[in-house]
Amino acid sequence: MKIQIKFSKDEAEGFKNFCKLKPPELDDDTFFKQIFFAGCNEMTQQIQSLVEAHRKAEEEKAEEAKNEQAEEQPTEE
Repeated sequence: MKIQIKFSKDEAEGFKNFCKLKPPELDDDTFFKQIFFAGCNEMTQQIQSLVEAHRKAEEEKAEEAKNEQAEEQPTEE
């Protein structure tokens, strides 16, 4: 698979500067793959964190609604 990325002029310059950090023992293809998969892993972690935060928020919302409903029900005396 071949992936092409279109950079702005500033992004291209930044990427060229970043590539100067490439270890000499890595060929370009391996270096680019590592950058790509590191980015994918980071994005996956961010998405997982957002999903977990949303899940917790929904659980808290459901618990609050349950508590409010329990408070609103009349007690038999």
